[in-house]
Amino acid sequence: MKRKAKVLFVHKVSESTYRLLLGRRVSSNESFWWIPGGSVEAGETDFEAGLRELGEELFLTKDFTDTLQACKEENKIPVSVEYTSAQAVNIIFLVPMLYKENIALPSIKDEFEEVAWFGLDNMPQNMSREFSYIEKELKEAIRTL
Repeated sequence: MKRKAKVLFVHKVSESTYRLLLGRRVSSNESFWWIPGGSVEAGETDFEAGLRELGEELFLTKDFTDTLQACKEENKIPVSVEYTSAQAVNIIFLVPMLYKENIALPSIKDEFEEVAWFGLDNMPQNMSREFSYIEKELKEAIRTL
């Protein structure tokens, strides 16, 4: 079965408030929000694939590149949540943003119409259907960061 890797940036605003970076895609005249990512290619680790996909889809700002660089320097693979959908085995890496008040949004390279921060308890109505596979487990994992 195909394997997909996604990178979810998590901004902890306070002890109980989290924001997630999501992108809006349009597919077959349907608009939905989801996490940047895509297929794992031969010879890649899941996290490498997620990072490659980020680079293909978004122009990351310094806030995001600094956060990813800190992961590399610590040789730390972020906490992840795995699930199986009808199309693939999926892994979502939860990347906690380095603390900062205002984080500039990345610009879009490909595949998204827009990107935005959403509160963990205030997700958009038109989330990807895949969200139903993982919502409870994902929210629990984020709250442990």
